[in-house]
Amino acid sequence: MKSRTITHFVFFLLCAVVGQVLSAQTLSVYPGDVTNNGKVNNIDFLYLGLGYNFIGPSRDSMQGNSLAFAPQPAHPWQFNLPNGVNMAYADCNGDGLVNYFYDAFPVYVNYGESRGDSTVVQDVFVHGVPGIDPALRLDKSGLPSSVHAGVSFSLPIKLGTAALPVEDLYGIAFSIYVDPAYIDPATVNFNFNQTSWANPDNDRIFMHRKAGPDRVDVAWVRTDHNQRSGFDEIGSADFIIIIDVIDYQSFDIRVDNIKMLDKFGVETAVAGDTVHVDMDDQFLSTTHTNQNESRFQVSPNPAKQFLSIRHDLPIEQLTLRDALGRPVLQFQPNQTQVELPLPPLPAGFYWLEGRSKAGTFLRKIQITN
Repeated sequence: MKSRTITHFVFFLLCAVVGQVLSAQTLSVYPGDVTNNGKVNNIDFLYLGLGYNFIGPSRDSMQGNSLAFAPQPAHPWQFNLPNGVNMAYADCNGDGLVNYFYDAFPVYVNYGESRGDSTVVQDVFVHGVPGIDPALRLDKSGLPSSVHAGVSFSLPIKLGTAALPVEDLYGIAFSIYVDPAYIDPATVNFNFNQTSWANPDNDRIFMHRKAGPDRVDVAWVRTDHNQRSGFDEIGSADFIIIIDVIDYQSFDIRVDNIKMLDKFGVETAVAGDTVHVDMDDQFLSTTHTNQNESRFQVSPNPAKQFLSIRHDLPIEQLTLRDALGRPVLQFQPNQTQVELPLPPLPAGFYWLEGRSKAGTFLRKIQITN
């Protein structure tokens, strides 16, 4: 009994000594850089999920609670992330709790920031082998029958197959590469709200961010420290073909830079994917002039209250689209002359798409208030 008491005393004494040593140390936390590798990206969001709901000393007492990407003094926590980095780096806002509502914001606003010195460590991606490793892919079944300027479409995001299922998924980060001549990465949107094998209980968070002229970074991670195994759809990606396409050719949408982790931070190789998209050349852009285009007249331009539209052949359909290609007005006049009243619209540039038996035409329209 006496020896057990002495053992307990020694244990608590060691804990106290370790606690004093930790509290005497000071870390330099850059808000958003959860992995402490010198830059902020979607991998930091993955590790935010790995540290979710952990509690430690706040930065308030050290006057280090700023969200600016600059060294903020912080006391080390008693826990480490799976990569060996102290959990204090996951507390991006410095309130002593790792969660989504306050700690994801610094990751988002400081996205792409870098210390810019020799201490920056580049992320390493393990490239999976198709047919051997599970794949993260965009389902081509979501492509419409006709892909042309202004069209929008949604591609299901599928992870794993029945032949190559995923084991022990906790989080996954990846990049979507697009051709900026056809798709603006700032308009790409993602939806991971649906119930799936990976998300049966909504214990997950996700983010996406434009990371370059041709790239969108994405991260999805669970928050309950329970991993999932399975295969098939985990979400969807929405794309819009820009309205002023210069040339109608084929282009690719590519999934790359994939990092998938289990709840212990162990990485599994995942193969990427490329979707080949063929543009439909029967829809002509403003740079392609044909006989039908030259017989199409629109005035006034700029316009305020109405558009006067004239054509040699009956106009079967008119569609007014905003700068993102979304239809804001549709009309089927079946007349050669149309006076088209304009609804109240924000000032800016729009695209008027018309169709007749001779083909399709586009005009760039400026609307003023």
